[in-house]
Formats: sequence, structure tokens, C-alpha cells
Amino acid sequence: MGQNTQTNGARERLIFIFVFLAVTAVLAGVSYGVILYIDTAVRNGEETLPVTNELSPIYVNFYTDAEEYVSAESYLAMGNYAQEYPIPQNVQVLEGLTTHEINGYMLNHFVAGLRVNCTYCHSLNNFAAEEWGDDPETNAAEHNRWVARQHLRMSADLNQNWLTMLPGLTDEKVPTGSQITCATCHNGQPQFATYPEAGRETLPADFVIPLDEEIVYSVEEQGYLNVNGRVDISLDATQLNQYVMYHMNASMNVGCTHCHNSRYFPSYEVPAKYYSMQMLQMTQYIENNWSQYMVVGPDDTEPANPSCSMCHWGAVIPGGAARNVNVLAPTLVEEGSQDPDVAWGYLDPAEVGDWLEEAAELREDNMDDMGDDAYDYDPTNPENTGFDPEAEESASNTEASNVN
Repeated sequence: MGQNTQTNGARERLIFIFVFLAVTAVLAGVSYGVILYIDTAVRNGEETLPVTNELSPIYVNFYTDAEEYVSAESYLAMGNYAQEYPIPQNVQVLEGLTTHEINGYMLNHFVAGLRVNCTYCHSLNNFAAEEWGDDPETNAAEHNRWVARQHLRMSADLNQNWLTMLPGLTDEKVPTGSQITCATCHNGQPQFATYPEAGRETLPADFVIPLDEEIVYSVEEQGYLNVNGRVDISLDATQLNQYVMYHMNASMNVGCTHCHNSRYFPSYEVPAKYYSMQMLQMTQYIENNWSQYMVVGPDDTEPANPSCSMCHWGAVIPGGAARNVNVLAPTLVEEGSQDPDVAWGYLDPAEVGDWLEEAAELREDNMDDMGDDAYDYDPTNPENTGFDPEAEESASNTEASNVN
């Protein structure tokens, strides 16, 4: 009897040890799997936590570490150019800024907004050059630079002449002060979609907002979208009205009551309705004045149709919008609107100085490999740069007259 009891006790101990080891092995395996997943996600650049506003002093609901996209060679060229030319050459839009300030603006808005390297628009041998080669990659960069200028001018136009009207639309709603910048539309992509796939699931594949010049989007007048209680509106017009409404809902991730009194849709006591009408008019303005600079198609030749989702990307305040006028270049916002005590505060001189110091060190370390004459150029000499100041001034005047 005693021997059987000892045998049973030994068997139970063995079973306990086996179960304990099995459970421990399972837990260890699961823990290893979780650690491996997180490590893989981080290595692949996947977001493991949602990005919050606090991560960026410049943008609303958008963040990019610009240093991830700028090559060492670009930092080297940028630092060398800044030291040799404190006053930049061939600046046509961001006028009045030093090279130091333009470098910061390029890193914080162009690189961060599109997630591209400097070579997307520039020659590292000469940042002032307009033409620097005949190969397809160079031609694409030259074209990108030209388009970037048009988009800067468009952003300035919209910030100065449309967003400035928001405060006067209604006393019951105060605008956030957010401004349009590169990331507002690009959202981290070199080529942005004016009609992203998200939000189009229940719309016809060929749907676009009617934006012809003769169409009226108005609060005061009986506009295109005012279909309630009218006998002169066809079913087709009513259906198109619903398509536009759904597009706006999906673009901002809101319901009808964001803009409407649910008991009487035609009324205007909801402040957001005034804003939405203003933005529809602005979208119509973009269609008729700037869409030729937003191209799609296999050859980038077809003008793109602007939309609500082009900027909003599922949020009321567009992700990628600049937080306020003080984080933009003065030429891109309303004159006198910036606070001189805080404007350009996000361009920490110490931080930019560190970039330039790193570039200088890199230059010293690599100049032997790259050649002493790698950056030996004169940005005002057409033979060296492909930049003819007189011809460029003439072209700019002609282009401005065409745009205006």
C-alpha cells in the first residue's frame, strides 16, 4: 500500500512538471511571437501606435521624420550650398528668405510632405540650376521643380484669398487657423490622388463634383445643391445632390448633421454649412484656375479634378494642414498675419545648425572621394548652371501673366 502511494505521488509530480513545462513553453513561444511581430513592424516602418498631434509642431495629424528621406549626399550638398551662398540663387516663390531658412522649409515641408529626397526636384551639384541634364531622371526632376513652384503659388493663392474669408462667414464658428501646405494634399505621397479610393465605395466610378463655372454654390442664391422642397429639380439632379453629399460625408468622416439641421435641411443655422459652401466654391476655383497643374494619366497630361477628399482625407481638419500661419513662409500667407515673435519658431536654429555642421563634417570626410570640384560652380553663370537670369525673368513674367 505504501509503495503504491509513493508510486502515485511520483507519477503526479511527473505530470505536474510536464504540464508546468508545457505551459511555460507555450507562454514563452507566445511572448517570443509578440516580440518578433513588434520588431518586424518597427523594422518595416509600420505604425505600432497612432500618430498624435503632439508629434509635429508644424502639421495637424501628420508626422514625418524628414531625416529618413534625405541622403547623406543631399545633406552634404545642402550644407555646402548654404555656406557658399547664404543668400539663395534663383528663388522665385519663397522670396525674402535666407538659404538657411529655405533649407529648413524644404526639409519640413517638401521632404516631410512628399517624403522624397532633395534630388526629386534639385541637382545636388547646383540647387539653383533649372536644367542640368538630358536623361529621363533629370528631366523628371526638372519638371517636378516647375510643378512645385506652381503648387506653391496655388497654396499662397488659397491661403491668402480663400481661407482668410472663413472668419467672416459666421459669428458662431471660429476657424482653427490651419493653412494649406504641401502635406495637405500630398499626405506623404509624391503623387497625390484627387479622388482617393477610400470613400468611393458606394459612388459611381466616374463620379466627380460638378465644378463648371456656370454652376452656383451659394448661401444667398438658389444654388446647385438646394434641392429640398423644389418642384423644378429633376430626379437626376436630386441623385447627383446625394452623390455630392455622400462624397463630403466620406471625405470628412461626418454625418449629415455636421452641416444640416436634421429637421429642415435647407436652413443655415449650422455654422459648418457656411464653411462647406465656401470650400465648395474654393474647389470650383481650383478646378477653373489651377487644375492644369494637377495632372493625372499615363503621361501626366490630363488635368485632375479637385475634390473634398483631396485635402481632408477623412478628417474635418485636413491631416497635413499647417497648424497656423506662423509655420509657413511669409509669401504663402496673408501679409501681416504672422506673429513676429513666434513666426518660424519651428525652425530651431540650433537644429538646422547641427544639420549644417554634420554636412560640413561629411563634406570633409568625403570630398576626396567626390572630387574637389564637385561643388565648384557659379549659380549666376548660364554656362555652368543652365540658369539664365534674364531668360528666367522673362519666362516668369510671361508665366505670371498667363496665370493671372
